[in-house]
Amino acid sequence: MRIRRGLTWVALLAAASLVGGSVSAAAKAASSELDAVARGSDVSVAVAARGRTLYEHSADQLRTPASVQKVLLSMALFDELGPAHRIKTRASSNKSSGAIGNLWVAGGGDPSMVSGWGDSTHTGVGRLANRIRRAGIKRVGGAVVVDSSSFANDWNAPGWQPWSRDFANRPTALAIDGNGMPNPPLALGASLTYALESRGIQVDGRARSGRVPARARVVTRVRSAPLRTLVTHMNVTSSNFYAEMLGKLLGARTFEGPGTMSKGARAIEQLAARRGVDLIAHDSSGLSYANRVSAGGLVTLLEHARRQPWGRALRLSLPGPGQGTLAARLEGLGLHAKTGTLWNGASALVGWVRLRHVGTAEFAILSRNSSKSTEDAIVQGIAAGLKAPEDRADAPPKVDTRCHLSHR
Repeated sequence: MRIRRGLTWVALLAAASLVGGSVSAAAKAASSELDAVARGSDVSVAVAARGRTLYEHSADQLRTPASVQKVLLSMALFDELGPAHRIKTRASSNKSSGAIGNLWVAGGGDPSMVSGWGDSTHTGVGRLANRIRRAGIKRVGGAVVVDSSSFANDWNAPGWQPWSRDFANRPTALAIDGNGMPNPPLALGASLTYALESRGIQVDGRARSGRVPARARVVTRVRSAPLRTLVTHMNVTSSNFYAEMLGKLLGARTFEGPGTMSKGARAIEQLAARRGVDLIAHDSSGLSYANRVSAGGLVTLLEHARRQPWGRALRLSLPGPGQGTLAARLEGLGLHAKTGTLWNGASALVGWVRLRHVGTAEFAILSRNSSKSTEDAIVQGIAAGLKAPEDRADAPPKVDTRCHLSHR
């Protein structure tokens, strides 16, 4: 359902004045206060609740979303794969137990893989090694051979700057420890070799790259935490690495062939197009200065997301006041929102906020060279002054301000 923009906040105020002058007067005052803040800044604002627009200021202007792009990625991921999806890493060989030749390890794009055992939010190489031992593998006569071919090796996008790679390590289908090394798949292979040997499994050769042959049998596998957990980590910490990894995963699932950054961006564009929203996407993290979307388009997509089975998972994946990138901001509000910032002054704040009068609203603020305090003032004005239209049958779920992320 697209938001019915023909009924603006001004029209709602006029209607409300017929039944409650005091409500109308208070709402007009709130709208005027928002206008005063917005007019003093280079900012676009859109607010809606229950499918109706409550407030707009330059809402159709296309702007750079910065890291709010991760919210769009989250929508596309949940829509395609579902919040419960887990990413698999498979170990294969020519035999299922005993002394084997090569041990092939094929990655599916798990961004949370770490050396060591791992935890509830991170997949550990040690856990994979334990499963290989339990499967009955006694010796690897060849080598650990890593297969990262489900992703292409691309690491750039239109609109990226010379320094963009400093903020997002290379996304590879086999990743380890955030990929802060020249060859992550080989680093994972070396880590697994060490883990196997420390568990009494002799490995004759050094880790190398290669493709899993068609005749190989799957010995065992490990699965990531649910996608909702990975997406929560991405959104709370604004991890560009997680975003580009998950974007390639999305691209590989949506289109034929290996996952690429451009395929992930195209899948995000498709999600927006199905809702009639104009979107220009070049990456999944929001590092591209060439990405474009409007505040009104973002609110349309948030409204659509709220009505989906995965809407609650998306909402809870965004930080609340004082959490992650919202540290020291908007304390006391019932809020889940994603921030965004680029070096050219682009800034964004998008999400859900509980209204003091009644209901919950979707909001989007996209600005240029405006302070974070201006964004906060707009959100506080939305929460304090605006009221959702009465429609009990279409009431949105309550905003949960608790943090649902376990950190290492």
